[in-house]
Amino acid sequence: MSNLSNILIQLSVGIVPLGVAYLAFRSATDANKKTQQTALMQAERHAELERSKVDADAFVRAKTIYEDALTQMEKQVARLQGQAAQVSADLVSEQTSAAAMREQISQFQAQIRALERTVIALRAQLIAAGLSPVAISETTGPFMIGHPPRPRTAE
Repeated sequence: MSNLSNILIQLSVGIVPLGVAYLAFRSATDANKKTQQTALMQAERHAELERSKVDADAFVRAKTIYEDALTQMEKQVARLQGQAAQVSADLVSEQTSAAAMREQISQFQAQIRALERTVIALRAQLIAAGLSPVAISETTGPFMIGHPPRPRTAE
């Protein structure tokens, strides 16, 4: 029996280091897995951080481009508003000038009608005095002003 107990003692003394070795192996394997998982998570975080940096840089560039375009459009709108105001002022000036010219034309036409009446009256006086008036084409030139000439009446 002592042989058996010796074997059992030796076996138990041999099993303890094997158990400790197994536990150490298991702990090392678990630690390795955790280290790999941590490394993977850190790599993913790093990749996500890099993507965020790239996205942030792209956002800043897009924002700068947008703001520059907006500034240019605001300048263009201001320029167009200035031009529209100038065109509006020019239109008012032209309308005022056109109205003044229409008024002058109306006055000239009234003066021409008055002069034509005077000429007709003077012709009638010349004819009544027994004198022959000058032909209409000699007084007006090649173009007629106002009404066509009346045929002469023989007296």
